[in-house]
Amino acid sequence: MLTHGSLFSGIGGFDLGFERAGIETTWQVERDPYCLKVLEKHWPHIRRYTDVRTFLTESPARPDIISGGFPCQPFS
Repeated sequence: MLTHGSLFSGIGGFDLGFERAGIETTWQVERDPYCLKVLEKHWPHIRRYTDVRTFLTESPARPDIISGGFPCQPFS
């Protein structure tokens, strides 16, 4: 099974797409409190990090695919 790591996860749009394609998300990086609550609700067992600058020091699982969300706040 392929695995996925999610940077700037937002509310998990990419994660949902990968999940539906049969690819398991192993970790998410997001700092927005509202987005973190949404991620926790939909993916309660996935490891989450809040700082993209330091999460690698915690030795997350190495995924096959890494995605990164585009900051949409200025455009929404």
